Amino acid sequence: MHLLYLDESGTDANNHFVLAGLSVFEHDSYFTSRDLDLLQSKFFSDIDDPIEFHATKIRARNDPPWDRLTAIQSHELLDSGYRVIVRNKSVLFGIAIERASLRPEDGDEYSFAFESIVRRFDGFLARTYKKTGERQKGLVIVADSSYRQRIETLANELLRSGTRWGELFNQVEIPLFTRARNSRLLQAADFCANAVLGRYEGGFARQFDTLLPSFDRDATTGEILGLFHYTQQHGSCFCPACLSRR
Repeated sequence: MHLLYLDESGTDANNHFVLAGLSVFEHDSYFTSRDLDLLQSKFFSDIDDPIEFHATKIRARNDPPWDRLTAIQSHELLDSGYRVIVRNKSVLFGIAIERASLRPEDGDEYSFAFESIVRRFDGFLARTYKKTGERQKGLVIVADSSYRQRIETLANELLRSGTRWGELFNQVEIPLFTRARNSRLLQAADFCANAVLGRYEGGFARQFDTLLPSFDRDATTGEILGLFHYTQQHGSCFCPACLSRR
C-alpha cells in the first residue's frame, strides 16, 4: 500500500493556498521517520520526547525549543529535513491555488485542492500498476484541522461518484486524520507544503528546488504530474509546473 501524507499551508493573508505532501510505500515510511528522529538527536540531544518539526516555527525561532538554535542552525536543520525527504525517494504531490483565480463552481480552496491531489495520486497508482504489474492501493493521511468534517464528507462523495475529472480506482477508504505531532511523515508533509508556498507566495526557490525532482512526473514526456499551479495566468506563468504542461 502507498501512503499519501498531506498538510496545508497558507493563511488568509496569503495570496495562495497550498496543499502538499509525500507518498511513501508502507514499508518505507520507517526510514523517513528514523532519519527525522536522528535529526532531533543531532540538534537536541538532551530532549528524549519527540519534538514536532514545523517548518515555519523552525525558521522563526521564536518558540521553544527552536529559540535555542542560531539562524545558521535553523537553516541547517531545515535543509537536512528536505534532504531526508528526497533521499528516501518519496513521491511528492502538491497544488498551489492562486486564491483570486478560484471560480464559484470550483468550490472552496481546500476541497478543490484535496480533490485535485487525490485524483493525481490515483493516476500515479494506476501508472505504477502498468509499470510493475503489482496492484497497490492508496491511503490518504491528513493532518487534523478545522477542515476535517468537510473533507470526510467530500472523500465519501469522491469514492462513490468520482472526481470532477473522472473516477477513482485505487483508494481504499476515506482519509485518516491524525495530529501532525504524532507523525513524522505528516511533519515531512508540512515541510513540503511550506516549500511550495514559499515558492509561489514569496519566490523563495532554494528548498522548493531541492524537492522539485521528487514530484510525480510522466517518465516519457517529463510533464510534472504531481505539482499543479491553479492560476489565471497559466499561459504566462514560468513556474516548473506550468512550463511542463505547455
